[in-house]
Amino acid sequence: MDMENVKQIFRDAGTAISRAVQFTEEKLGKAEKTEQDPNFEQLVTFCDNTKQNTETILKNMEFILNSNPGMRVENLFFLDKKKSGLSSSEHLGIAMTEAGNDFGPDTAYGSALIKVGNIQQTLGLNQREFIKSANDCFVNPMNKYLETDMKTVVKERSLLEKRRLDLDACKTRVRKTRMLATTKVKQDDSGPTMEELIDKAEHDLKVAQEEYNRQAEITKLLMEGVPSAHPQHLQHLLDFVDTQAAFYLKCHESLMSLQSDLSGFPSDQDNIATLSPDTPALGRIQQAKVITSQEPRDAHDLRLSAGEIISIDVNSDIGSNYFIGKKIQKGKVYKSNVRLLNQG
Repeated sequence: MDMENVKQIFRDAGTAISRAVQFTEEKLGKAEKTEQDPNFEQLVTFCDNTKQNTETILKNMEFILNSNPGMRVENLFFLDKKKSGLSSSEHLGIAMTEAGNDFGPDTAYGSALIKVGNIQQTLGLNQREFIKSANDCFVNPMNKYLETDMKTVVKERSLLEKRRLDLDACKTRVRKTRMLATTKVKQDDSGPTMEELIDKAEHDLKVAQEEYNRQAEITKLLMEGVPSAHPQHLQHLLDFVDTQAAFYLKCHESLMSLQSDLSGFPSDQDNIATLSPDTPALGRIQQAKVITSQEPRDAHDLRLSAGEIISIDVNSDIGSNYFIGKKIQKGKVYKSNVRLLNQG
């Protein structure tokens, strides 16, 4: 390493120490700080808001486009692993179609599982296409803006702050040198005179002021360009909305088609809709005590009061969570609301 490089290292170290001292004294209220004009400060606030809000939007957009936290962790730790790339809906659809084939495509349940599974896979494919389109039209352009234009603004602002610290440190040295000159302190004849010290301090101040002014102008021009980027950001946002609307429209059309295909399948409502007070008992009748009052959810439910005894057809387990019960009329009685009584 030659002597010039060594000198430059010492100069850089001295500058860093000078900035640190100036910054510390400003925080302690022992040094003056050069303030920017209100217009400049407004630009700073606008840039900060643009950067912070854009980062927040993109962070939340990531959760919308990739709602599986486990997959996000997998992307971090297994970047070199080959993943299937299937969405959760596609995995669900595959499981349903496999189950439907196991139960038999000729059975009502098996056939329904296959139909629903196929639509789930279609929904998953639509979702992957939507994620790709959303990244292309919104996420990637906005990330690019943060990594280029905004990153440049942040870099120049950081450099301006360093120039400002250098300027204020020079102002402090000029002030202290002038104060020292007024005290008429006896000087070493071998060193520079007080006039030379003042001249050097003032020269350093002039250079620092010029560098600060030049950097302030560059930074201001860059920050003035930030508002002009908002119209382009608006266009990215509109493109995202169009993409999202098209995605949900496809999903709606697929689900409406599925609902139409499944309309001919039997349901619990088909079983309960045929009940009437004259319907004969379907199986073994047993007494049950109502432990929780039941308000009808629809026309097929019985109204029950806690403590009353009713008749239950224990073989009428049509649904997964109710019996057919009888008071004056017949209707659904939810299992959680009654307790069967032992027959002696």
